[in-house]
Amino acid sequence: MRPPASGTLHGRFLEHASRSPDAPAVFSDAGVMTYGELDRQSGMLAERLIAEGARPGVPVGICAERTPALLVGILGILRSGACYVPLDPKYPAERLRFMAEDSGTRLLLTTPASRGNCPQGPAAVVLGDPVTAEPGAVPVMSVPSDTAYVIYTSGSTGQPKGVPIRHSSCAAMLAETDRIFAGCDVSGVAAATSVCFDLSVMEIFMPLSRGGAVVLVESAVHIAESRHMDRITYLSTTPSVVTGMLDGGGLPPTLRTVVLGGEAVRRRVVDRVYRETNADRVFNGYGPTEGTVFCTFKLVPPDEPGEPSIGTPSLTARLYVLDSDLRPVPEGAAGELYLGGAGLAWGYLNRPGTTAERFVPDPHLAGECMYRTGDIARFLPGGELGFVGRADHQVKLRGHRIELEEVEARLGGLPEVREAAVAVRPAGGRTDGGSLVAYVVPQGEGAGASGTGPWLDAGLQAQINGRLGSALPDYMVPETCVFLSALPRSPNAKLDRAALPDPPAPEASAPTATAGTPTEAALTEIWADVLGREPGTIGSRDTFYDLGGNSLLLVRLAKRLSQRFDRRVGVSDLFRFRDIVALGRWLDDDGDAVPEAVEEARRRAAARRSAVRDRARPVGN
Repeated sequence: MRPPASGTLHGRFLEHASRSPDAPAVFSDAGVMTYGELDRQSGMLAERLIAEGARPGVPVGICAERTPALLVGILGILRSGACYVPLDPKYPAERLRFMAEDSGTRLLLTTPASRGNCPQGPAAVVLGDPVTAEPGAVPVMSVPSDTAYVIYTSGSTGQPKGVPIRHSSCAAMLAETDRIFAGCDVSGVAAATSVCFDLSVMEIFMPLSRGGAVVLVESAVHIAESRHMDRITYLSTTPSVVTGMLDGGGLPPTLRTVVLGGEAVRRRVVDRVYRETNADRVFNGYGPTEGTVFCTFKLVPPDEPGEPSIGTPSLTARLYVLDSDLRPVPEGAAGELYLGGAGLAWGYLNRPGTTAERFVPDPHLAGECMYRTGDIARFLPGGELGFVGRADHQVKLRGHRIELEEVEARLGGLPEVREAAVAVRPAGGRTDGGSLVAYVVPQGEGAGASGTGPWLDAGLQAQINGRLGSALPDYMVPETCVFLSALPRSPNAKLDRAALPDPPAPEASAPTATAGTPTEAALTEIWADVLGREPGTIGSRDTFYDLGGNSLLLVRLAKRLSQRFDRRVGVSDLFRFRDIVALGRWLDDDGDAVPEAVEEARRRAAARRSAVRDRARPVGN
C-alpha cells in the first residue's frame, strides 16, 4: 500500500485514483483515460525515471504535445520526487535550450512527435516507449518542502527567469480552490493553456484533486472543434480570449463557471459572458507566477454596477498596498502591491540579484518575505482590491506577461538594429486588446526613408521578425515595426516613451498580388474588416499572421467566413489554408460545403443549451 502524498501537488490525485479508478480523468481527441489508467501509467513512468536518476529536487524537463501523454509525464515526474520543467515544443529552439540549461535539466521527457523540437543536451526518455518495470508500489519521494515545478517568465534582462514553486504552495492553492469554487461543476475543466504558463497547473490539478476530468484542447480558440466540447463546464482564460470566443460563437453550451484573469477585466465582458452563455458564475482572478497561480478572487455577480475589482486576498496570500517607503497607504490611495504568504515562491532560479531586488524582507511580519509585484492597486471599502496598472515596463497582452525590456534587448542585439523600443498600441479597428509595436532605428545611413517621420518597411520587418522568431515565442514578436531616424528622448536623454508615434497606415501598394477571383475579392474585404485595415493593403499571397492577425482574430474570421460562404470553417482550416489564394481555392471546392450540417449543428447546440440548465450539477470535493 503506497503512502499518501499529502501536502504535494499530485497527492489528492492519487487518493481519487485509489477510490475511483474507473472514473474518467482525461478527455482528449485521442480518447478517454481513466483515473486508474493515468495512475498506472504515471506510476510505471515514475519507476523508470527513478532508475534513470530522478530524485527530489532534480529538474526533469517535459517537452510534449497536448495529449494524455503530457499528463502522464508530469505526474510521473512528480511521483518520482523530481520537479518538472515545462518546455512547450512550439517555443523557439533557442528559448527551450536556454530554459533547459538554466534549470539544470539533465533528463528530458518527450514524445516521438515532439522529440525533434526538444533541446538536445539532456538525456531523453520517450513517452510511449515500452516500460519493462512492473507496476507496483511507487515510492512517493517528494515532500512538501521540495520544488514541484519551475516555470519561466519573461525577464527584463533579455532572458527568461525561472520561478520555482514548492509542493506546499501548490497544496495550499488547491485547498483554497476547494473553498473558492465550492459548488462549481469541475466535472470537465478545459486545459487550454500552454504548460509554460502557471494557469495550466490549476487547469490540470484542480479537477484531478476533486474527482473531475481534464478536457485537453490545443488552445482556447480550438475548443469549438474539440470532440469533447460538450463536456466542458469550467474555463479559465483571459478577457480578450473569451471576447474573441464570444465573437466567434465558440463557447461550450455546457459551460457553467468562467474564471477571467491575466489582464484587466471589464464589466462589458462579464455581462456578455452572463448574457451569451449558460455560465452562472464569473470570477475575476489575479496573481503573478511568483504567487502560485492566483492570490485574489472576486465572484462578479451579473447585476453589480461598476468595473469589477480583483477581489479579496485568498487564504494563501498576504497582500499590502505600500508607498515608496514600504508604509501602508490609506484606503482608496494607490500604491505598489506586495505579496506574501503560503503561495509565495522563494525567489528566482540562478538570479540572486533579481531575487534580492524583487523578494524583500517583510517589515510588517518579522522573518517573512514579500514580493514586489510591480502592479499598482488600491484597497477599496470592504477590503477588496482595485487594480490600477503597472509601475514598470511589464505589460500583459492577451493574457501573456511580457517584459518590454526583454524584447528590446533581443531587438538591440540584431545586426539590422541600431537601437529599439517596444510598446503596446491600439490595433486600429480591432478589439483584441492592441498589438505589440517595435520602434526601430535601423543600422546604416538613411535606411529606407528620406523624410523625418516614421516609416514602414515590410522586407526589413520580415527580416527582423524572422530573427526574433528563432529566440522568442510568437506572442513576444512585434506585429508591427515602425522605423525611425532616432528614438524620442527627454531633456535628460532618457527614452521618451510617451512620444513614440502611432504606427503609420500601410500604403495601398503593399499587396503582394491582387485578388484574382470573386471569392478572393470577398476574402480580401473580410480580412481587411477583421484586421482593421484597408482592403487595398492586403494581397492574395499575404498570410493572416503576417498582416497582424492572431489566434483570437482567427476565431472571428472563422465565424465571418462560415456566415458568408454558408459552410463550416474552423480555426484549424485557417491554419491549413494560410493565404487568400489557398483559402479561396478550398472555399470554391464544393466538396466541403455542408450548409445542412451547419444548420443541424445549430439545432443540436440549441437543444443542448436548453437541457444543460436543468441537468448540470456540481461534483463533490
